[in-house]
Amino acid sequence: METNFYLPSTLEQFHQQFPTEEACIDYFFSTKWPSGFSCPHCGHPHAYITSTRRLPLYECLQCHHQTSLTAGTIMAGSRTSLHKWLTAIFLISRTDTGTNAVALSKIISVTYKTAWLILHKIRHAISTADRGTLLSGIVQVNSAVYGKPYNPYFRNHPQEHYLLAGSSLDIHGDPSYFKLKLVPKIHIKEKLFQRSAALDFTQQHIESHTSSIEFVTGRFSSKRFRALIAFALQAGKSINKNFHGIGQKYLQHYLDEFCFKVNLTLREAPIFQHLAHLCTASNAKLSFFNPQNMPICA
Repeated sequence: METNFYLPSTLEQFHQQFPTEEACIDYFFSTKWPSGFSCPHCGHPHAYITSTRRLPLYECLQCHHQTSLTAGTIMAGSRTSLHKWLTAIFLISRTDTGTNAVALSKIISVTYKTAWLILHKIRHAISTADRGTLLSGIVQVNSAVYGKPYNPYFRNHPQEHYLLAGSSLDIHGDPSYFKLKLVPKIHIKEKLFQRSAALDFTQQHIESHTSSIEFVTGRFSSKRFRALIAFALQAGKSINKNFHGIGQKYLQHYLDEFCFKVNLTLREAPIFQHLAHLCTASNAKLSFFNPQNMPICA
């Protein structure tokens, strides 16, 4: 199946391109199997198609394994239509506003609980992909704070969340991939980042053979990286504007969403198309792109 899709920029254009459930099925098929059907069990390229169900069922001609478009994806088991899922993917991919559960529930006519769950699963896919993409090459990391700094003294405020902002630099010294990661409070003492914070970030988010890593965690250090500080401030303002502040439990997903959009924008890559790819990939295959190369999904 070969289908050409342009990238919608407005909700009206989205509805024109994807007016029906069948159009969304075609799009998800081309996203999940861009080279045509491939059996997830044996890799055979041909299948019987049962189209009497709500979603088509594909039975491999060779091993008779049955699968569907949503099997192994974040949409597995959902009774929500693919049209509503794809609408949510489009809305969250917008760089100007994104979307929240209240707005989404009204647009796609589902309950707030369903809208929240859809967005949570999409953001979880983004976070999972980001964990599989490590900073490499020349890496700079700076400390930051999400939330208003309520006082300049040493007492922590419950609405202050400590972050490490990191980036890979390209050959020109410009950031090519950003990460914003919450720092557990066990790594903070009297508002000071302990050495363990840098070690934990390095182990989880930086490639082991990275050639150059520089951390600046002092709040008033003259060596602070301005681009990273500005990036963290921009993220905080965007999250507060669009979502009116986020608590500790889910904040990391929103930080990852912000970085996801910025990282793709830096490479002039289509956010909607990449996000659809993440949502149709199995959990075992979730990945973003190598910050030193072009995105895996053009």
